[in-house]
Amino acid sequence: MIKKLFVIALVTGIAAAGAPGLRAQVKYGGYVSGEYLKGESGSPYAGGSFQNLGAGVLATGLFPSSPFGFSLEARFLSESSFQIEQAWVGFVSSKTFAVKAGMYLVPFGIWNQASRPHETALIGTPLNLEFLYPASWRDLGVTVDGQYGVVTYAGYIGNGLKEADSLADGQQFSDNNKNKALGGRLGLSLGQGVQAGASYYTGKYDDLNLRNLVLEGVDFSWVTDQWQFKGEATRGIIKNPEPFVTGKCEGYYLWTLMNFGHVQPVGSYQKVKYTDPFHGGEGGILLDQDRWTAGVRVVLGQSLFIKAEYQWNDEIPKVKNNILLVQVAASF
Repeated sequence: MIKKLFVIALVTGIAAAGAPGLRAQVKYGGYVSGEYLKGESGSPYAGGSFQNLGAGVLATGLFPSSPFGFSLEARFLSESSFQIEQAWVGFVSSKTFAVKAGMYLVPFGIWNQASRPHETALIGTPLNLEFLYPASWRDLGVTVDGQYGVVTYAGYIGNGLKEADSLADGQQFSDNNKNKALGGRLGLSLGQGVQAGASYYTGKYDDLNLRNLVLEGVDFSWVTDQWQFKGEATRGIIKNPEPFVTGKCEGYYLWTLMNFGHVQPVGSYQKVKYTDPFHGGEGGILLDQDRWTAGVRVVLGQSLFIKAEYQWNDEIPKVKNNILLVQVAASF
């Protein structure tokens, strides 16, 4: 069922984007970025490296004289890696209610749906999100979302994550068991640029359909002309087979940006703890890491940025892996 919905969404969206009668109702966009990384002796980038070339293209639109729409997004992660980011069709007649079928970015927190290079002041993914779920977490299924006054909501049913060495490796596009994952996010707009939300995910993740994974999160943002302040706290509970105890992970990030026009200083603190005796190979997973970052975003044009960021990493056991990152990003 989920696969059929994805195929319908993809074929319909491609047909809509290419049909002469629909082109006037299609909006196109895209982005491109590249990075330079230089780390200490214990990091993977001790010698310095130009890498992480990325690009994306996006098309969204409405079918003529109907309440139905579509979205297609493709992301190029390197010169040889390509993935579909979104591909859905749905009923989107108003801001109050929309239902969509196909591939969607999972509405968990605020980072996962808005982490493209031009959408965030940070270069690296915050630690808790790096280990809690896959990068650019997507799923196949059905979503409902909308806004009513100061309340926003999103809910979904999909294939869910699979069992892997870590939560970050759990991305899948077919279902490895009979269970379907459920989740959603509830948000509030509190006025004067302040927003807050709570997210939840639950689903069986093992092939035998026996063990449950639960993810929980809260998020907060305050955005003004002069300041941006954003943060997320996350927690995961991973049921393991006996005699192994339950796996747990938790963490948070905070980042702030001050707007001086073309020059925008950025700072961040991030924390993650992840223990799981069953997954991660011999000895399981035992992670305890903090990260401070300081950097700057330089605005060269309305949609062209240069970002620089230095990461001070503190972990157990101690490793010399502080890293300097420089990124050029543009959107169109």
